[in-house]
Amino acid sequence: MLLALGSALTIAALCGGVGGAGTRPGIGTDAATDSQTQAIVAAATDFLNALNADQRGKVLFAFTPQKTATAARFRRSGSGGPGDHRQGPGGGPGMGPPGGFVGEKYGSAVWSNFPVSDVPRPGLQLGGLNAVQRAAAMHVLRVMLSPEGYQKVLDIMGSDQALSDRGTPFASGRAVYTIGIFGTPSISTPWMVQFGGHHLGLNVVIASNHDVLAPTLTGAQPSVYTSNGSTVRVLAGENDKAFALLDALDDTQRKQAILNYRVNDLVLGPGHDGETIVPEGLKASAMTAQQRVLLLDLISEWAGIINDAYAKPRMEEIEAGLDDTYFAWSGPTTHKPGRNGSSYYRIQGPKLIIEFSPQGVGGDPTMHVHTIYRDPTNDYGRAFTSQ
Repeated sequence: MLLALGSALTIAALCGGVGGAGTRPGIGTDAATDSQTQAIVAAATDFLNALNADQRGKVLFAFTPQKTATAARFRRSGSGGPGDHRQGPGGGPGMGPPGGFVGEKYGSAVWSNFPVSDVPRPGLQLGGLNAVQRAAAMHVLRVMLSPEGYQKVLDIMGSDQALSDRGTPFASGRAVYTIGIFGTPSISTPWMVQFGGHHLGLNVVIASNHDVLAPTLTGAQPSVYTSNGSTVRVLAGENDKAFALLDALDDTQRKQAILNYRVNDLVLGPGHDGETIVPEGLKASAMTAQQRVLLLDLISEWAGIINDAYAKPRMEEIEAGLDDTYFAWSGPTTHKPGRNGSSYYRIQGPKLIIEFSPQGVGGDPTMHVHTIYRDPTNDYGRAFTSQ
């Protein structure tokens, strides 16, 4: 019953409306962030009040700050979506890669790029909520995120619905995306909202007037699909802005940016918290002013997922470390208009890791992509929640 809801759970149904941390100077310390935190707390409280006692017991977890998140490994469970005729990565129930499907576990929270039948997420699935509860859950996201970030989430969910409609051997579609709340919504005590499913892992820590969107995973398969007669291209900005930056480099800069080996997957994806990469590529200090503008615009595709009150100071923080930020590229230097490319790239700064990684699973890497956004100094809001 739950999976059957996937094809019927439309964007319109999702979008129905309902009415002591540490310090990090310069990040989220004004009236705008105070007001935004209050709005997020109110939205989360309204969502919890819309649930019955049993549901609240399934969506609420303790928020326990950890020094390091850990890798968690699982085997496939449950059935697939409508049709269940297409063998996907890892095979059917009980199957999986040799090392298992990998998620990242932080206290009670778990996120991954894999479907929820491969890496179970704690919380409540949208398909198990009534219309009022579902609208309240989505309202939490709408308040936490920017309009562009919220639309990005809807597009990713729509992509998975398109995949589900074709038939999958794993749980898929909008109905199985899951929300969990860790800690009690509060303007003074740290807590976290996690929302995700296949190709989506949002982790938002709210700590007083700070709002941290890291780590966060976005992705899509298919990256281009049709919805209500219109073509939707997921993560188009992340692809097109990267190629625009690459095209703006001169020959010497391109030689520095392009790696002499292929990278075919995320290096710091789920399960790799606390790890580091040796910086490679072209340093932003060697870029022109216009190239640096292009780089910042590209970074904003991730940093701008969060609401504007927090995105602005986050971008200022990233810009402050721009001279020590690297842009590295692996793969072809062209792509077809209207389609993502098949090239990996990485942006790495003092307080920033971004990776964009097309995937060969499914046959066409231009139609399947994973991305990761981390802050090595503040994943899970550690700068504000450390004891």
